[in-house]
Amino acid sequence: METIDRIGSAFLRRILLRMKELGVSQSELAKRMKVSRPYITKVLHQDVNFSFRTAAKLANALKMDFFPELRPQEKASNCDP
Repeated sequence: METIDRIGSAFLRRILLRMKELGVSQSELAKRMKVSRPYITKVLHQDVNFSFRTAAKLANALKMDFFPELRPQEKASNCDP
């Protein structure tokens, strides 16, 4: 699995967990973000690329902070630049 896919998967796992904690459905999340429910479904299934802006909107809609963290890799790996 590529680095970017791992990052996206980890991010979406956190979003799904938070949705469950708050009892927020995909429909409710779509309303909070002012987007369509089908778009939320695509995002949650990783069927669409989304921007940092969308990631921040997701986090905000679920009362989460979104601050991407960059740090040196612990070991060298083949990753996309």
